[in-house]
Amino acid sequence: MYRHILLPVDGSDVSDYAADEGIKLAAALGSEISFLYVVDISVATLPDAESAISNFEVIERSLREQGRKTLREQKDKAVAAGIEAKAVLVEGTVHDEILKAALEGETDLIIMGTHGRTGLNRFLLGSVADFISKRAHCPVLLVRPV
Repeated sequence: MYRHILLPVDGSDVSDYAADEGIKLAAALGSEISFLYVVDISVATLPDAESAISNFEVIERSLREQGRKTLREQKDKAVAAGIEAKAVLVEGTVHDEILKAALEGETDLIIMGTHGRTGLNRFLLGSVADFISKRAHCPVLLVRPV
């Protein structure tokens, strides 16, 4: 049924909660998990070009280190629960890379956290989870901490 689960993670509390729930579900279903961390350099732009150029490498390195740490932690939890898991670090636009990974990985289910924003916050900030849920080729389970 759900042999392969894609679980995008970003190191936030919401993402960690979704990962924990995804690990429980994968264990119950006998699924394997691919954890995905997207390094989105576009979110690291600074107001002035000179600062952005001089700090770009530092920012990129920091984002990659955070991604590797987050992936390692999540994969270790899954393996400890007896789940076959892999960790993938990519660079790009978050929603594009999630959809791409889902297709390329023959994903049966995407599980991801959502902040549950409404109203003006949702309009201004957008929602990666909403974007994915409307465009993914497979079911998407959105998890929001209670």
